Amino acid sequence: MGLFFKDDLVQFAPRAISISGHEYCLKKAEAGELARLLLLEKEVYAGRRPWDGEVFAEELRRRDSLYLLLLEGDFLVGAIGCRFSLSKAHITFLAVMPKEQGQGIGSYLVQTVLDLAKSADLKAVTLEVRVENKKAQELYRQLGFEDNFVRKNYYDNDDRPDSDGLNMICHLRKKN
Repeated sequence: MGLFFKDDLVQFAPRAISISGHEYCLKKAEAGELARLLLLEKEVYAGRRPWDGEVFAEELRRRDSLYLLLLEGDFLVGAIGCRFSLSKAHITFLAVMPKEQGQGIGSYLVQTVLDLAKSADLKAVTLEVRVENKKAQELYRQLGFEDNFVRKNYYDNDDRPDSDGLNMICHLRKKN
């Protein structure tokens, strides 16, 4: 176990999975797959890039983070990123290719992180989502997340006026 997180959480063996009748491979992202993550981000955010290549590269190097890629053949369908500490996990990134949305892929990726956190006996998983992104909030609520608090101007890297982030939390163990 590391000082601030559980080392075994960032280990992840590739696995074959099926979602809505499609076969995929879920695997840990490696530094050499940075271009794939940037392309996914560009597609999902309609050309905007909330994170640049340096941010992704740093995330992939961090010892306390895990990024998972969902591939259909060689095609990147979706990805999720998270950081782990001794008591919780924080989802830092979730994206599903627009043509693949609505098929349960995002739910599967989030549930995978929840399962990893539960297996490590963590207390909670948190994430941020834009206040106006009601579709994503509904998905997270269906998976057990609750509204926690609002971070004013959380998304300050673009020109959109709706830059507040809603922090959501999923408690994995009963509060004492």
